[in-house]
Amino acid sequence: QDISVILDGLSSIKDLLLSNNFLYGSIPNTIRSLARMEKLHLNSNSLFGTIPDDILSLVRLRELKLSHNSQQTLCFHGTACDPYFGGGDMCCEDGFGKKVCTDELGFKMYSAFIFCLTPGLRGAIPAGFTNTPYLQVLELSNTFLIGNIPPEIGGLSRLEIFLRY
Repeated sequence: QDISVILDGLSSIKDLLLSNNFLYGSIPNTIRSLARMEKLHLNSNSLFGTIPDDILSLVRLRELKLSHNSQQTLCFHGTACDPYFGGGDMCCEDGFGKKVCTDELGFKMYSAFIFCLTPGLRGAIPAGFTNTPYLQVLELSNTFLIGNIPPEIGGLSRLEIFLRY
């Protein structure tokens, strides 16, 4: 299911534990409306795109788990799957009825008939974690995140677990 549909209208929720739920899509900027959020577990899904800066507006956040949101590459023959784009994202159904989606960075065309999709969180870890002073757990492993770890993460006095490899 599309992650943006699930997050819509949850402004008063404190804990959202959605690990291993076959969720896909990019984390929407509307994440900032979850002002009471303390635990956000979206690990082991098929999320893609970047981590929005808006996630740093969740000032009560204690746990943020986004690990294992890089999936294996799936290739399709153009006649077996009619890919479609929705809001800049490309989606296709695999042979088992599961929807596979990615953004433009995870799409690669190999010939007129063969293309591959590689969903995953990409880009840099957003700067600004000083806005989340209660953060104790930050899990970002097994993604396609690149670049340096923002220095302010080292200043989070309550941070007990930080995974990024």
